[in-house]
Amino acid sequence: MKMTDNKTFGKTLLLSGGKTDIDFVSIYLKSHKFDTVVCADSGLETACKLDVKVDCFMGDFDSVSPGILDKYMNKMIKSSIDAQFIRYPAEKDATDTELVLDYILENYPSQIIIIGATGGRIDHLLANIGILSKALENGVETYIIDSYNKIYLIDGETELHKDDIWSKYISFYPYTDEVKNLRLSGLKYELEGVDVIKGSSRTVSNEFAEGVDKAYVSFDSGILTVIQSKDK
Repeated sequence: MKMTDNKTFGKTLLLSGGKTDIDFVSIYLKSHKFDTVVCADSGLETACKLDVKVDCFMGDFDSVSPGILDKYMNKMIKSSIDAQFIRYPAEKDATDTELVLDYILENYPSQIIIIGATGGRIDHLLANIGILSKALENGVETYIIDSYNKIYLIDGETELHKDDIWSKYISFYPYTDEVKNLRLSGLKYELEGVDVIKGSSRTVSNEFAEGVDKAYVSFDSGILTVIQSKDK
């Protein structure tokens, strides 16, 4: 289901339907520009509140106010007059966010930022972290962010830069059942060749070592969830 004009999506913003800190998103969008914006279901309400230009809105739309949906469908939002509209049935085998992510991945994104994937229902949060593996398999950098967290997956050696860290804390949690021979350097709590299994909290809540600007993560096999976060 590719865009009919063969457009490449480039840097893409996916606005999902979870609870969103509008003030945070407003500030974030002032310093981050996107080539394409796609809304999943009630992510359309976030776009409307922020007057974000929408390129496509998709979902079963069971949680969007009829008034807002009508405005976009009838091209009453001037900035989004050319937005594509795709409706899915309410009974389906995937969440709206997963279906939208699949659609984005078919259209050659260079990077994906997902907002609205963490607030509200825990089942949706877990599912949203789970579907990050699709982007990883496609080689597309994809991040779930909110005002307190930046979440992504890695499957090999990664360099972390202190200037790019979302906030103070960095946690690592196995996405696969086991991550073999995990090595951490440049962080306050370093590791040298430790097997970490899912269910262990050993690698939660790390941070950069004092006076260090770069840190390194490597392992022999598995996939790691990386969570950069701060306290409320």
